[in-house]
Amino acid sequence: MEPMTFQVDEPMTVITHCRCETCGVTVHVHGTPPPVVCPYCQQPLESTRSEEPLAAAAEFPSMEAARERMAKLYRRPPKWLAALIVTVALLMLATAVFMQLRSAGNYFYQPLVSLYSLVAGVFVVSRFLIASMYVSPPDRGYEPTVSVLVPCMNEEGVIRQTIERIFAAGYPDDKLEVVCVNDGSTDGTLAQMLEAQTRHPNLVVVDFQKNRGLVHAWAVGVLLGRGEIVVCVDSDTFIFPGSIQKLVQGFTDPTVGGVSGHCDVENARTNLLTRMQDVRYYFSYKVMKAAESVSGTVSCLPGCFSAYRRVCVLHVLEEWLNAKVMGEYGNFGDDRSLTNLILRDYKILYTDQALATTIAPDSWRQYARQQARWSRSYLREIVKVGRWMWRKHPVPALSWYAMMWMPIIEPVVITSALVVAPVAALLAGGSNLALAYLTGVLAITLVWTFHFWEQTGRRYWWAGFVYTFTYMAFFSWQVYWALATLRGRKWGTRG
Repeated sequence: MEPMTFQVDEPMTVITHCRCETCGVTVHVHGTPPPVVCPYCQQPLESTRSEEPLAAAAEFPSMEAARERMAKLYRRPPKWLAALIVTVALLMLATAVFMQLRSAGNYFYQPLVSLYSLVAGVFVVSRFLIASMYVSPPDRGYEPTVSVLVPCMNEEGVIRQTIERIFAAGYPDDKLEVVCVNDGSTDGTLAQMLEAQTRHPNLVVVDFQKNRGLVHAWAVGVLLGRGEIVVCVDSDTFIFPGSIQKLVQGFTDPTVGGVSGHCDVENARTNLLTRMQDVRYYFSYKVMKAAESVSGTVSCLPGCFSAYRRVCVLHVLEEWLNAKVMGEYGNFGDDRSLTNLILRDYKILYTDQALATTIAPDSWRQYARQQARWSRSYLREIVKVGRWMWRKHPVPALSWYAMMWMPIIEPVVITSALVVAPVAALLAGGSNLALAYLTGVLAITLVWTFHFWEQTGRRYWWAGFVYTFTYMAFFSWQVYWALATLRGRKWGTRG
């Protein structure tokens, strides 16, 4: 007699597919209400249903491992070493100030270089002083409904982990939804999203048949999302436990329209380039954004991990979508422009308590493309923001106007200080400005790289000097290339 066998039914999940053939958009929903009309043309969507097998659980670091990783990111050195680091940094800064005073005569025959060096030095030092007054938004137990937006293109290797880390971050399930947008990927990104959806009823998957660009991916997420707060997370960003709760606390103030979280570089130890970016990221967040946050004027909410009050985004959404550059539609994934549209009428804050890591470019080609895109974003915004920034508090307004013109003339200053001045000194005699200029650059770099070491304990602080030298030699000149290619439409570093 043959043994009896029993067939066990595989767990199935019912997915609703809502499609607009005209716009080439499909919205896949599991446990959330399906949309009725297309977010673009407002025509009724065609709905079908299918049963999908429950996907296998994804492998990603446990919450204990994530917390351990978070603790390792900020292991400060022993007190004696921290004191030594601070002392050396201050001595170097004092030396730079002394050399500036000693070479006061240079203001007469090299006024541009001398004045620029003075303004740049005062600007950086003021950032540290103001950042020392920074206080993170207090935790008041605020738990609004949240829609997390994850735009994605060709990220099949990381998108599943990104999604899982969001749902595992500890925000209440009944107040959380995640909207993932597949922006015309040509790899298995959509399949990874749909597999994750079978395990998470609050995950909405939007599929663009053709690539539309990051700005449209964000826009459709805002239109479909139902949360009071919209949290933007890059497809290769991994948030830590409790970070969403901490990110939304700033919105207890009704005058706040957006809040930036803090991102470190996930792949910092891959090579010299990623270490360099990790040092630079820390300075841009913990010093620059912290100083701006004191007056509520953070100038850019980075797309890797930031939050917006949804009603504020809806208020400026049409203007943002229809932004033009030199007569052509030119807003292609510009987080800076969205930030500034909201900053006109609201405060923008930064919280160093909401932590995440993001994958930075690990090749110089990718990095160069990213920096070119960021330079275009900067150039597109300076004229528009300059029209109203003066209405803000005088201190951040003055700082912004100083920062507005500095990157544009910096390549000229570098050439004047390190090429023209030495040649002139050699031919006609007199003081060589190059030494004083280089001493100032090295002193400022040493201050912010040592600050990184003292605060984090990461020993590759020296990689910050690589950033300084590569910026002076090459990347500072990208501002002119960005100006020549201002209509560039590509977003991201991989597309």
